[in-house]
Amino acid sequence: MATVSSNSLGERLRRARELRGLTLERVARETKIPQRHLEAFERDNLTAIPSGFYQRAELRTYAQAVGLDQRLALAELESALAPVDTRGPGETRENRGGRGSVSRLPYIVAAVAGIAVIAALFGRASVDPPPQLEPRVDPPAATDSAPTPGTVTPENAASSVAPHVAADPTQVAVPLPVPAKSVTALVVTTQPEGARVTVNGIGWGSSPATIPYLEPGQKRIRVSKEGYVAVERVLQVDAGRRHTLDIRLERAP
Repeated sequence: MATVSSNSLGERLRRARELRGLTLERVARETKIPQRHLEAFERDNLTAIPSGFYQRAELRTYAQAVGLDQRLALAELESALAPVDTRGPGETRENRGGRGSVSRLPYIVAAVAGIAVIAALFGRASVDPPPQLEPRVDPPAATDSAPTPGTVTPENAASSVAPHVAADPTQVAVPLPVPAKSVTALVVTTQPEGARVTVNGIGWGSSPATIPYLEPGQKRIRVSKEGYVAVERVLQVDAGRRHTLDIRLERAP
């Protein structure tokens, strides 16, 4: 199992998920990503997840669900998958311990032996006489008889051969991840914008703010901005619905 660094992609995903009070089961249910893949992401065990398109698509969806920048998450994934060059600076295959010059000798010997075998074969072919073939005389074809049904002639060749288009076996339809049918979300806007938004004491950035994958239930929303009176609202969040809350702030006396 891979070791998780404090600054690794998996650690960032786990902290973002826990900060928003989400469980792996909840994220798997909302994003349709297998829970074992989410656990592998958080452990930086990328070999447990199908590589290529699936891996990047699932990472984008997971990062969006926990509020991480998708582009930053993909960049960290590419960095983690990049090959590592273990050669020292200035070291090449030819000068690494002087092994390059020694390893060529077997190949040179094999090439010389191959040339000798080819030369012997050509020399034998030039000495042996070619086989004598008896001439074969075909009887003249009848010109006054009708062609047998089913026979392909120059006149009907174009119509008797049906075109056949072979399917390309390399083209494989790749199914896309099935998006969730409905997502519980909350959109908070303020007038003026730029107010700090918290839900049940957890910060969600500045307004306007879109908060996806909320647990259903009663939520206490608070918005605050320097120079304005802070406002709190209590909202009942229903599962599978998108709620919009617009708050007008008044200047502090």
